[in-house]
Amino acid sequence: MIDTILWAATLVSIMFVFYTLAQFSAKLGEALHLRSYYVLYYVAILLLFVSIQLDLLRATPCTRACVPAYNSELTGLITAIGMTIGTVTTIKYWGWLFRAQK
Repeated sequence: MIDTILWAATLVSIMFVFYTLAQFSAKLGEALHLRSYYVLYYVAILLLFVSIQLDLLRATPCTRACVPAYNSELTGLITAIGMTIGTVTTIKYWGWLFRAQK
């Protein structure tokens, strides 16, 4: 149970980073006339939030009794999709920082 709570805290901190990047990316996109890719950060935040809820639901004792066929792979898949969306969006907006160093 404590591992689940610590993992949820980790995901909440990543959600905060994605929210901050979304705010910065909206301003950068407006200045550089880019498309509104920063909305994908909010999709990633939503997926991470759903993953946290499913993971906490899985950790409760009632869930094991009420839903014995609960698939724990689903939370990992949702987390991976959310992190991938956030990472690709970050590369789209902020990749120029690494390309400019050459």
